[in-house]
Amino acid sequence: MEKTETSKFKQPEQLTDIFTKNSQSVKSFIDSDLIASLFDFSNDEIIITDADFNIAARNFKIFTHKTDNVKNFLNLLEKKELFEEKRFIEKYSRTKNKKTALRLVLPDGKYLKTQLTKIFSKDIFKGYLIVLNDYTADMLHAREKEYFIDTLMHDLKTPARAEENALELLCNETLGKLNPEQKQMLKEILNSSRYMVRMTDNVLAKLRLETQGLVLKKQLNSIKKTIESCVEDMKYMLESSNQTIRITSHIESDTFVYDEETIKLVLKNLLTNACEYSPQNSTVLVAIDGNTENIIISVKDKGCGIPDEKIEVLFNNPQSCNKRFKKVSSGLGLFISKKILEAHNGTIEVKNLKDNGSEIIVKLPSL
Repeated sequence: MEKTETSKFKQPEQLTDIFTKNSQSVKSFIDSDLIASLFDFSNDEIIITDADFNIAARNFKIFTHKTDNVKNFLNLLEKKELFEEKRFIEKYSRTKNKKTALRLVLPDGKYLKTQLTKIFSKDIFKGYLIVLNDYTADMLHAREKEYFIDTLMHDLKTPARAEENALELLCNETLGKLNPEQKQMLKEILNSSRYMVRMTDNVLAKLRLETQGLVLKKQLNSIKKTIESCVEDMKYMLESSNQTIRITSHIESDTFVYDEETIKLVLKNLLTNACEYSPQNSTVLVAIDGNTENIIISVKDKGCGIPDEKIEVLFNNPQSCNKRFKKVSSGLGLFISKKILEAHNGTIEVKNLKDNGSEIIVKLPSL
């Protein structure tokens, strides 16, 4: 079989000149068929340098312009005006860390994932292996998804909120008196509308989580007032099943810093689930407690409990126990709630109660 000539990296006899002052063992490393194959077939740019970042070998997969053909990797960063990144790498070179990674954003708009690994031979430091991966297309795709999600959020939430507000005005008889049958029908439509709003919030939160991560806007809030606001939004659902949500607080101050919008989504998910699984004429208990480090919120329902095998995976993936109770649900609520709480450095757990029902316990750092 005819041997394919390797691409634009220097020949081994040229490479070893840089390393001979350290050890001839580097020659055997660079001269290997494996390195030649990596240089040829990798889509990443691979650069091998000595301890001073003088370039010994590279395959020119990303830095292909003539002006990029410099002899020192740090000088290459300077030419690209990546001064902060250069300082970061210089600082890394003085540490004992064997690996580091960073992102390079080039003037031409390219995004590079960059990994540096120190090369050792018989515990003697020889130089660096630098791998640069071009993920510009992924970034552009992520930005397109981000724009799509922002547009989708606006297009879905605006009419849903408008419908909800209009139905509230009708139910409150602001626009005229209703007979009992009309009022009951409008309440049921309003409950369905609020269910769709909550489902939309959960779906959009999951999409945003997958593309952008959660961006929290933390401010000082009262958790009791936040819970009371959620209960107020649920009043028509509670009326239709003659249920009550009772809130008790066992701490002097319930104010701390959190993102109220996302915590409201968590609380609405938990309270709605508790009411849906509880029988009519029942009471859902919400207790606020805490210590010097955490605010603890407990939600107890009067349902049939959760199968033990479901508890273990309840928050791991979007799923639902509603098949057991013949209800309709995506199961997104608890999954999204856990992600939101984790973003707050909080926790969530669930346990079954001895006298039927279940309890969900949320802990949020109060500092």
